[in-house]
Formats: sequence, C-alpha cells, structure tokens
Amino acid sequence: MKKLVIFLAVLFVSVMSSACINNFAIQELNIKAKEYLDKGDYDEAIKRLESSVDLDGSIFETRYNLAVAYINKEEYAKAANQLSEAAALNPSNPDVYYTLGVAYEGEADSKLIKKVQDDSFESTTENSEKEDGTFGSGIFLNAKDAEFAVIKLDEAIKAYQKYLEMTKKTDDIEKVQEHIKELEEDKAAYIKEAEAALETDDLNPMQGD
Repeated sequence: MKKLVIFLAVLFVSVMSSACINNFAIQELNIKAKEYLDKGDYDEAIKRLESSVDLDGSIFETRYNLAVAYINKEEYAKAANQLSEAAALNPSNPDVYYTLGVAYEGEADSKLIKKVQDDSFESTTENSEKEDGTFGSGIFLNAKDAEFAVIKLDEAIKAYQKYLEMTKKTDDIEKVQEHIKELEEDKAAYIKEAEAALETDDLNPMQGD
C-alpha cells in the first residue's frame, strides 16, 4: 500500500461550513474537536466528536472529521462507518469518497503481517518485496485475511473512482489515477497470495483458526 499518508494530508472539512448548527453544545464540541485535530490530539478530538454525533448524527462535518480522527488513529473500520454515514448526508461532496478510499486501504493494510524491522522475515510473493518507506512489506496470515484485503482494495478503488467522477481539483486527478493503478496491481498480487494461502490452509487446517 502506497501514499496513504500523503493522500490523507490534503483532507479536512471545517465543522463550521454547514448551513447552521443550532445546538450550542454541539457547536462547542465541534469547535473544541477541531482545535484538538489541529494539534494532532486525536484521542481528545474523538471523544468530543463522538459526543457530538450522539447529540445529533445529522451533521456531515462532524461525521467526516470523526472519520479523519479515526484514520489518524488507524481505526479504519470505524472511519469507514462514519464516512458511509457522511456520504448519505452529503452525497455530492467528493472528498468523502476520497477519504473513504483511504479508510478502505487502511482496512486492507491492517491484515498484513508487516516487515518493518525484522530482517529475518522474508516473503516469496512479489507484493511483499515492495518497499515504500511508509508501511513496509508483508504477507497475510491466512486466506481469509488475504481475501478480506482484496475486497477492501476493490472498495477503495471504487471510492477513488467515484471521487474522480466528482472532483474539480484538476491537480489531484493524475495522482489519483496513478494510485488506482497501483491498487489494481496490489489487488492482483493479493489475489495470488489468497490462492497460495488457501492451499496452505487446506494442507494445515488448524493454522487458519
């Protein structure tokens, strides 16, 4: 998986851009959460944004910023859930699909066994030999994890394609198109790895439990 952090850096929607936030408590929570997000204190931001959602789950910016905070905490499934809700609230916002792609990528990457500092860890797959300086390389523990990663990469690709259909940010188009190609390559490699892992699982049925 490449460029996840680089892509995420361009994402943020101000909580104050919505038409009106009538509830003072929600407004106060969102303003404070933005301050924590700006400082990189994602735990405190999440606490306030979750409280804001509990009070009123219909504010797009609250759910979007909560998803951004979750992504920075590497809680990708939670981020994807919030972004799905955000997309339902504001389906015409292209950034929500871009960020959804980031969340799905993170979910796929979370299933990898990382090669970060262990020089003795080796993989025979083409994908595991990739080095991008951010996530390291890795393999999957079993076929189930590899298949899950394939599904999530496919969802990420569709989310990025939706973003491209909607965005007016011409500077983003080329790099997102290139990133989609990279994800397609990763997905193809993961499919091969899933097949190889499935064969291993069949030979060692207790290993995948």
